[in-house]
Amino acid sequence: MPVAQRPGTLVPRRCVMRGRTGVAVAVLLVVLAGCTTPTGTPGTPTTGPSTPPPMAPWTPSHPVTLPAMSDAEALDLRAINLAGRAGAYGLTDPPVVELVRWTTMADYGATVAACLRDAGFNAVGAGGIVGFPDGIGPAQQGAYHLAEYTCDAEYSMHPKYLQVFTAEQWGLRYDYDVEWLVPCLVSVGGAPSEPPTRDTYVARALAGDVVWDPYSDVQGSVEWGSSIEKTVWLNQTCPPDPLALWGG
Repeated sequence: MPVAQRPGTLVPRRCVMRGRTGVAVAVLLVVLAGCTTPTGTPGTPTTGPSTPPPMAPWTPSHPVTLPAMSDAEALDLRAINLAGRAGAYGLTDPPVVELVRWTTMADYGATVAACLRDAGFNAVGAGGIVGFPDGIGPAQQGAYHLAEYTCDAEYSMHPKYLQVFTAEQWGLRYDYDVEWLVPCLVSVGGAPSEPPTRDTYVARALAGDVVWDPYSDVQGSVEWGSSIEKTVWLNQTCPPDPLALWGG
């Protein structure tokens, strides 16, 4: 089941995956295709095996402060990302699309999925992911590439969410995963692996080796993990990427 993580890059993966691991990428959109088609209304995820009581909001003990990014810098990076996507999709004369608004790691998936549904594609999304329960057929590829380019241009994720993580961010991710995400995943029936020490986790992550990812441990291990809509449900119930990672 191919998953297009970046334009032009096909990687065999499960039909579910965490939106981001702190590596700078040109495009964050994750395309989930060719998985089991669930029932339900497109864009309205069905519930998981049980709906846990809502957890209290998480407050970081060590808030992150990132350097400010100017509007001009953000727009320049957006142009670079869009150019890369156009090239990967073979759009030799891509349309000029005005930015409607910036999106965040929290609303990118749902916003772009809604845009793609308006363009005629059965898309669902949450957090930083967008999924296609029915896949994208060969005859639809050209129309999809144009629609996806347009939707991403209209609702581009702000480039600050696409930068390489700092040591501060990796430390905060560890704290979030241990203190909030793991209990949430356990509450929906998951069994994440034991974490390493905080220092080990941060040092290995900075070296490009993320040695512990409880969300990935759980997302494909439960019986409902192969359903795209249920994956969206998991992302909404136990968000893997708190905005606090970027100072939000």
